[in-house]
Amino acid sequence: MKKSLLTLIIYLCCTQVYGQHITLLNLINLTSLNNTQAGNTLTSGKTWGLQYGEDLNGFVVEHYQTSAPRNRIETIIIGTGIKTASGAILHTVSYVSPNPQDVINLTSQAKGAGLIQNFKGADKQDNIYIYESFLYHMVVRLAIDNSKGVIDVTQKQVFVE
Repeated sequence: MKKSLLTLIIYLCCTQVYGQHITLLNLINLTSLNNTQAGNTLTSGKTWGLQYGEDLNGFVVEHYQTSAPRNRIETIIIGTGIKTASGAILHTVSYVSPNPQDVINLTSQAKGAGLIQNFKGADKQDNIYIYESFLYHMVVRLAIDNSKGVIDVTQKQVFVE
């Protein structure tokens, strides 16, 4: 019995488990925040770290990554968006993972977030799925060769009469 317990303890100490670091609801909520607020939210748990920022089409785009082995690094990109005629910015948040299963797990949470699948198709490189709700547009791209998965969540412009 002691030998089995010791073997189990050694196995658990040597095994590293890499879980997914964000939920779809958290990803959606990041779209309503500015860069500072989203950056503070991501880095407050010490899971995500700012890797670099860049100026892209007048937007400050920031890349946050997890600290994991190279083949498990997840990336969140904030700061991109669309400027409307009224001057409002519709933010886009992107999630990239080298493990397509991470993206599939997030996609399975879409129904609970109120998103409905409107499109399913493919191009030469990716399987593409599009989900919509009243407030959000989500594009999921899964590489056909299983090399990565990407989710882009964008706020939608809401017209109130």
